[in-house]
Amino acid sequence: MFQPDLELGKKIDEWIEENVDGFVRDLNRLVAVPSVAKEEEGRFPFGEDCARVLDVASELAAEYGFQVENHEYYCGSLLVKGAEDNAKQIGMYAHLDVVPLGEDWQYPPLACTRKEGFLIGRGVGDNKGPGVCGLYALRFLKEQGICLKNDVVLYLGLAEETGMKDIEYFCRTQRVPDFGLVMDTNFPVCYGEKGLIRAKASCRAEGNLVSFEAGSVVNVIPARAEAVVGQVSLEEVKKAMAGRERIIVSWAENGVKITASGISRHAAFPEGSVNAVYVLAEALASSGILTGKAQEAVNGLRILTSDDYGQGAGIPFEDKESGKLTCIGSVVSLVNGVLCVSFDVRYPVTTEGKDVEEAFGKKVRSLGFEFETGENSSPSYVPLDHPYIPLLSSICDYVQGKHYEPYTMGGGTYSRHLPAAIGFGPGVPDAPNPFENGHGQGHQPDECVPLDMLLKGIKTYIFALMELDRIL
Repeated sequence: MFQPDLELGKKIDEWIEENVDGFVRDLNRLVAVPSVAKEEEGRFPFGEDCARVLDVASELAAEYGFQVENHEYYCGSLLVKGAEDNAKQIGMYAHLDVVPLGEDWQYPPLACTRKEGFLIGRGVGDNKGPGVCGLYALRFLKEQGICLKNDVVLYLGLAEETGMKDIEYFCRTQRVPDFGLVMDTNFPVCYGEKGLIRAKASCRAEGNLVSFEAGSVVNVIPARAEAVVGQVSLEEVKKAMAGRERIIVSWAENGVKITASGISRHAAFPEGSVNAVYVLAEALASSGILTGKAQEAVNGLRILTSDDYGQGAGIPFEDKESGKLTCIGSVVSLVNGVLCVSFDVRYPVTTEGKDVEEAFGKKVRSLGFEFETGENSSPSYVPLDHPYIPLLSSICDYVQGKHYEPYTMGGGTYSRHLPAAIGFGPGVPDAPNPFENGHGQGHQPDECVPLDMLLKGIKTYIFALMELDRIL
């Protein structure tokens, strides 16, 4: 168990207090870049904005005497050499790409706004803020002349939100650290992540459905969905939709537009969300205004998105280690008469992915859709009795001044692509949120984090690096 050095702890607190304003300024420079990963060919595999945010991070690191190696703009890594010749490596993993900004922000999404103890802006929590925490932990060790025995590698990814081809490239081309801390979770320790399946369902939808659009990225529950229906009058649609919450009817040049509103959340954590896809599909399917195959297609979509835990999709798997499967139909389009929907599925750590695929495909096909799977990423799972877990948990308890239990989750991080890694902060499960439901969380408008939470993260990472270095 962790035996804290109280004098060192006091020194860390004083150093952090002296550098709070600098921390916020540095984070602001990263948040200012709208680094949404877009797959492109050529020099920048994830687009110019992701390349630019890595350049900014490299400039920041250089100002503190570090050098970031640019791995062909797939990712960057900052290596701090240890004292031993045949040193092992401790990895710290963060990503600088973000989900799309979305709408309905009350504060500027591309600025790190500091207000009443919170930082607000896209990426402050997921995951630019934690990346700066890692940099500041290394900066403290450097400035205090604390040289570890082993190497430390701070990894800066650029495509975590869009399939993690960045970490795949890194693992394929670079030395992978012997043990890693993925700074994209809550404290104390995330020792398991559900498996991840990305799937698509599609079917013919001929009739009077002119369009159906929702979502932009598959791992975000959409807060808005729109459809246009032709061959009906505005009055007819208003009557069919009368009394429905979250539905607005308006005129469009090519028909009548029906807009559904929801509450966005990360697809892995649907509690408290409202999927606008289901709101719209349910309203249309039961309205009586659709004709032909469009009615069948939208009714199938309604069934598949009728709950967040796979019941309607025929995959209600769960286990005691990680709880219920989640299944979110998040991105929908109607192209050339074909309705397409993309799904994000997170399945329990003890469940076989092939069983989920088989059951899901069977249900989708029974509703008249074609079915295909893309990514199927196996769960990440480290047994709870791993010796590093109680050590890291006790460090967290000391810094936080309270006890948190190790846990598993539905979110997918770099851990699932690494041979030896666990999720380790800097979030806390009971972090306050000053906004109403639908705002303030990761992937939501007005994404925010308590500043004190990130500062405690720096302290936790300093102690964790020193303790891991001692026993690695």
